[in-house]
Amino acid sequence: MHELSFAQQILESVVREAEEYPGHKVIRIKMRAADALALEPASLRFCLEAIAVGTVAEGAAIEFEETSPEIECPRCGRGPAESRFDAICPQCGAAAVIVASTDLVIEEIELNEHDG
Repeated sequence: MHELSFAQQILESVVREAEEYPGHKVIRIKMRAADALALEPASLRFCLEAIAVGTVAEGAAIEFEETSPEIECPRCGRGPAESRFDAICPQCGAAAVIVASTDLVIEEIELNEHDG
């Protein structure tokens, strides 16, 4: 289950950011990850919830969005792929190259109102 190592890195980043705002708690974490990472959203959520106990992120809502691969077409440029296995441009039908991203991005960290 490689989700645990991702969860640990995410939590470290979130806690580091939250430390910039003493007295606040993290109430929501929004992430975007490439489907090429093969992360199982439920497993990632479970791991994050488990390791966040006792931190400023304990109980935070976790939003996770998977992004699809893109194609790079020599005629049309870059755009979404119809499937991860088909390297044909859906716009013009030309042979294209699948560009698989391996990004995991923490898009938002929402904090509660200050406790005093």
